[in-house]
Amino acid sequence: MSVRIRRAGPGDVEAIASVGRRTWPTTYRFAGPEYIADGLATWWSTEAIQRSLETTTVLVAQHGGAIVGTGNIDLRPEIPVIWKLYVLPGMQDAGIGSALITELSAIAGDLPVQLEYIDGNARAAAFYAAHGFAEVRREANGRPGWPDSVWLQRRPGGR
Repeated sequence: MSVRIRRAGPGDVEAIASVGRRTWPTTYRFAGPEYIADGLATWWSTEAIQRSLETTTVLVAQHGGAIVGTGNIDLRPEIPVIWKLYVLPGMQDAGIGSALITELSAIAGDLPVQLEYIDGNARAAAFYAAHGFAEVRREANGRPGWPDSVWLQRRPGGR
């Protein structure tokens, strides 16, 4: 499968939002419909994606002219943070997520990289472990019944 990873631009906002709308309901089914609706409104709105383009490095994975995945890295903290890494459900297991995380990590250069996933997302836990990330802490969610965050970190070249 031929996939091109490139930096996102303002013209990609709607396609990036579509990735979120198509991945979140499946990915976070275990967390419930309220959690999904809140996440879509908070992180996948047009405004949130535009803000992300201004404050982070956003990449997209393009296949056959369509955006099939996205990820971003925030270089402002001392340890850069990957905030998003999503691939459309029908395109998962094709190496797209691996290509995105490799490119995002390369943007950090010689710095370690951290990210979080939601406790209960076993697929994410396995994916990140396979890419050299190890747990460094957990954060309780302040909303009753919502899953906690699991923070991971990888040293440079830590695959």
